Amino acid sequence: MSLTDVHTGSARLIDALEQLQVCWEQTTQSWNDEARHHFEEEHLEPIAPAIRQTLDAVNRLGDVLARAERDCGEDR
Repeated sequence: MSLTDVHTGSARLIDALEQLQVCWEQTTQSWNDEARHHFEEEHLEPIAPAIRQTLDAVNRLGDVLARAERDCGEDR
């Protein structure tokens, strides 16, 4: 796995979350009842914090990979 792969995956995840949020907001016009609010609370609200945690972990992994690449490159 290269650093590019890590950063590309992170960017795709951020884009997907943003697209989900935009699409979800569009549903308000046609679906705005208690079931929608329940779905949002139970299923959608937990997604953003989970993605932030995932991105933090991916960034830490990127740091480890960068350090490993540097360390391995020094022996050449």
